[in-house]
Amino acid sequence: MNNTTDKNLDDATIRKVGLRISERPINAQTALDSRIFEYPHLEDVYVMESDLYGNAMPKDSCFLAFNGRHGLVGKHLAIEVLSNSSVADIRHIVETNIDG
Repeated sequence: MNNTTDKNLDDATIRKVGLRISERPINAQTALDSRIFEYPHLEDVYVMESDLYGNAMPKDSCFLAFNGRHGLVGKHLAIEVLSNSSVADIRHIVETNIDG
């Protein structure tokens, strides 16, 4: 498990997307310093600074995590894609990747 003190998600992106730090426990390892945010308007969709195994995401990227058919799954996303995506875009990513 890699650890990082750098934050991939800056305050401007957090505000633009409407992310909120999650207080809900999710079934995933995370890097010690990574943050988990709840994605607004979609139930059980999270934006993470590490993947489901605790590996820190590369610079300028994040991990979109959501409940799939067999538990928590997700997709690597560039911060720019996250920032410029509508709720419908994120919903489409979730629906087309639900099998993992």
